[in-house]
Amino acid sequence: MPTKTKLKLFIGIIITAVIVYYSIGALKGLHVGELFHAHINWGLALVSVAIFVYANYIRGLAYTRGIDRDMDRMTALQIVGIGHAANMVLPFHVGEGLRAAFFPRGYSAIKITNLLIIPAFADFAAIMILSLSAVPFAGFTDQNLLKALWILTFLCIAAFILFVILIFFLPRLRSYLSEYLNVDTVKMMNWVLLSWIILLVSTWIGLVAFGFPWVASIRMSLAVFAATNIINFIPATPGAIGLFEYGTILGLGGLGIDPTTALSASLLLHLIQYAALLPLGSYLYIKSLHGQYGEALGNMWHTNQQKDTKSIKLKRTK
Repeated sequence: MPTKTKLKLFIGIIITAVIVYYSIGALKGLHVGELFHAHINWGLALVSVAIFVYANYIRGLAYTRGIDRDMDRMTALQIVGIGHAANMVLPFHVGEGLRAAFFPRGYSAIKITNLLIIPAFADFAAIMILSLSAVPFAGFTDQNLLKALWILTFLCIAAFILFVILIFFLPRLRSYLSEYLNVDTVKMMNWVLLSWIILLVSTWIGLVAFGFPWVASIRMSLAVFAATNIINFIPATPGAIGLFEYGTILGLGGLGIDPTTALSASLLLHLIQYAALLPLGSYLYIKSLHGQYGEALGNMWHTNQQKDTKSIKLKRTK
């Protein structure tokens, strides 16, 4: 077996072990038992889970129907789903870096880097667009959150202007990015934005499942979306445990929801995320092992069998 393949197999085993280790500690922090004291519509909660999974599929189309049309949909879903699942059980958004291991063979390091960074910027832009759009409708009363949104808005505008200036005055940078400055990038942005809108719908259905009214939950979902995603820019605990709950309490608190109720609602929304991403990520990771490393594992198994057979024959000869 080639050394490169052995290294990939070893890394895959290490990643699996680390994910299992961190998932045990991460899931303990949810205190899921508290949810059973609330009158939750678990059928709607399952619908929210399904919508959350579908949003990840749509996010994968940002590659296949956007900036990398040569990539198949399963590979794109693996890159997105496994990365998000890893973020739920690993700290500091480590899953974003792990995505690189699941790109197709033959992709250069530069191409993989571009295909990771550009969609990440698109995610940030989509979150900011939806969060800022949510402000007039969500009815925020928390001045600190409003200030944070406005500061991020001006920073985004300044960064965009600086980026355009650099592209205009630096031919090398313009040449470097020319491959991705096209219509496909715009299409990618549309798919990314759509995926976040679907995630927003999942949050809305989750709040309805908790017991909030359908219409009132629209404003609540906008508030929760903006607050949790802005706070989630801070890379910290696995799955943003603690930060997500704080963001939900902050968003719902601005709408007059008491902290105890907001905390219970946040636990349900967080549970929906875990119920969507962990099974999806596990399935896609196993699928990637069969597809990318399956032949190597088969060869290793066959080689070990041959060695065992030879060893038995030698013992019998002696």
